[in-house]
Amino acid sequence: MKSEDARFEDDFDKIMRSLKDDRITLSDSLQQRLNRWKSAREWILTMRPLTDSFTVNFLTQTYKVSEGQAWRDVRDTKRFFASMEKANLEYDRIMLVAQIRDLRAKADTAKDYAVAAKCDATLQKMGVGKEADSAETSSKTIELVIGFNPALIGAKPIPNLLAEVSKYLGEEQARRELMIADEDTI
Repeated sequence: MKSEDARFEDDFDKIMRSLKDDRITLSDSLQQRLNRWKSAREWILTMRPLTDSFTVNFLTQTYKVSEGQAWRDVRDTKRFFASMEKANLEYDRIMLVAQIRDLRAKADTAKDYAVAAKCDATLQKMGVGKEADSAETSSKTIELVIGFNPALIGAKPIPNLLAEVSKYLGEEQARRELMIADEDTI
C-alpha cells in the first residue's frame, strides 16, 4: 500500500497532466479533491484564518467531508499551491506577508503611523520588497563573448586549433567557423 505522500505525488502528477492537456480527464473523486483544494485556497486568501482549524471547519460544513479528510485537504492544498520543496514554510511566509501588508494598509487608513512603521520594519527584516526595488533601480549589462575554450567544460586546450581546422576547411572558412577575431579579448 502506498504512503499518503506517494498517493499525493501521484494525484499531483495526474492533475498537472490534465491541466496541460485538455484530452486528459480526472476521475470524479480526484476532481472533487481538486475543487476542495481550490475552494480552501480561495477561502484562506479571502478570510485569512488565524489557524488551519478554521479552514477545516469551512471544508467540513461546505463539502460535508469528515474532519480527517478536511485536515488532509488543507495540508494538500498547501502542498499543491505552494513551493513543493518547502511547502508549509513558504506557504506560511506568503500568508504572513499578506497579513502584514493588509495590517499596514489598515494602519495607513486609520493614520496610525506607528503601526505602519512597525509593519514596514518587519517586512524589511523579512527581505520583502528588496527584489522589486533592486530590479527597478539597477540595470544589468550582459556582455556576450562567443568563443571556444575547451577548458570551460573541463577539457584540455587544443594546440594550434586554427591550423588543425584549416587543414580540413581552409583558413577563411576555419576563421568563420571558429569565430576568431583579430584582437584578443581579456
